Amino acid sequence: MNNTPLVMQTPSASTAADGGTKRTVVVLGIPFKDVSFKDVVEWVSQRVRSRRPGYIATANMDFIMQAWRDPEQQRILLEADLVVADGIPIVWLSRLMGFGLKERVTGSDLVPLFAELCAREGYSLYGLGGAPGVAEKAMACLSQRYHGLRVAGCYSPPKADLLAMNNAEILSRLEAANPDILLVAFGAPKQEKWVNMHIREWRVPVSIGIGGSLDFLAGTQKRAPRIFQKLALEWLWRMLSDPPRLFKRYSSNLFFFAITLIKLLVMRFGPCGKMPRIASDPTERNVLESLKAQRIAFPDTTDQRAVEAFRNACKNTNGKRALIIDLEARAWLTILELGILVEGSRDCRANGSLCYVLATHPRAAKAFRFYRLDRYLHTAERIEEIFSSLRTQQTRAVERETCTVSRGQLTLALPAELTAANLESVKAKLNQVWQGWEHEKQCEGVIVDATALEFLDSAALGFLNGLRKQTAEADQTFRCLGFHGAALQTLKIARLDTLFCETQKETEQRV
Repeated sequence: MNNTPLVMQTPSASTAADGGTKRTVVVLGIPFKDVSFKDVVEWVSQRVRSRRPGYIATANMDFIMQAWRDPEQQRILLEADLVVADGIPIVWLSRLMGFGLKERVTGSDLVPLFAELCAREGYSLYGLGGAPGVAEKAMACLSQRYHGLRVAGCYSPPKADLLAMNNAEILSRLEAANPDILLVAFGAPKQEKWVNMHIREWRVPVSIGIGGSLDFLAGTQKRAPRIFQKLALEWLWRMLSDPPRLFKRYSSNLFFFAITLIKLLVMRFGPCGKMPRIASDPTERNVLESLKAQRIAFPDTTDQRAVEAFRNACKNTNGKRALIIDLEARAWLTILELGILVEGSRDCRANGSLCYVLATHPRAAKAFRFYRLDRYLHTAERIEEIFSSLRTQQTRAVERETCTVSRGQLTLALPAELTAANLESVKAKLNQVWQGWEHEKQCEGVIVDATALEFLDSAALGFLNGLRKQTAEADQTFRCLGFHGAALQTLKIARLDTLFCETQKETEQRV
């Protein structure tokens, strides 16, 4: 059992657990890589050579606030290839929690370093976003500063909501330009969501959201003087330079930081509920086998062999067996332990496996909810809860079909998660049924059944909104049923709840 307090940990323990690689620490529910500017530039160079599309997020305290409110934004940051700390409060918190990040790595300072790398290695750079003419001017400034820089192109698309953008044109421009590094300046969280929607469609090795960095390069906005940057007061300079736009944002960030720190300290050192009595179950092995699940213990992070064995167990899941990670009554996890846990869960997801975390101690369970990590890690305080969930998943896999037709109504049953990663397969099944349905002239309407849906992203929102419009154009009814939890929250953030939830209420009354 590891009851490491919030502020006590030795550097040697972190080194042992890290094994010489770049460690991941989870600060307020977001996994940050412990990297320097030099490390990031080297990572980018290796990624360009590999030609595998990857995404860098430069997250600050405002990002964390957004992620706590927005399940999609948190999921993007949890699954980004590299998340760096672009806010000094994050670095301070990591140090307070015993595993300090090396330094603040700002997007505005990374852009010139990427331009220098491109000029040195012959890579190409593309600027996307900003007001009309800003990207072009910013790229011109970089070309003057770094002799030999190859600018693949630049484009400032017309201002529009995420789901209303002319993505076909933007993607066509990127396909023709074929850049090595893509700078996306749409502002957060729009830039993160846009990249996540399309990263599987392009061949760009590195993309990064850079917020207002193009404006700084183009000179349309002035960055804080060096003294403010060195004193970690760049936020104050920006707030004073544009109070109407930024005062509310930065004051909210400061309030959030202070209140969250107080709550975290109370949760860590304050009273907690009693541990539930856990009776041994001699039939558990048989239950696990019947549910095609494996239960493993979370490792002692000072034992490098145990950590590697745990990581290998997570990486070697094949989609056929669920993984249950048992925290073994740990009362608290350090931010480094949370990093190992999040990475393990991410590996399971990448292999198509279900992953559960058994957090039997009330304090640990509360911490997962506080960080909003229970939306990603599927935590439970009792093994029986996990068994029940697995049985439900098995039943749904056997009984539910994606698309069914009955009495002139096509019912689209959404899976537990509908994202850019699995959207094409859902579309293919829908189109197959739809074509036969229309051919037989039986089309009266569509019902979207979201009762099993736990998470959806902007790509899925675009698909559902397009389906709604398609049925309206064909003079067919469109109704929704069962949106709840994080999926409903995503609808509200996109301001689509009035369109989908009104039809949901009508359907519930009808049923």
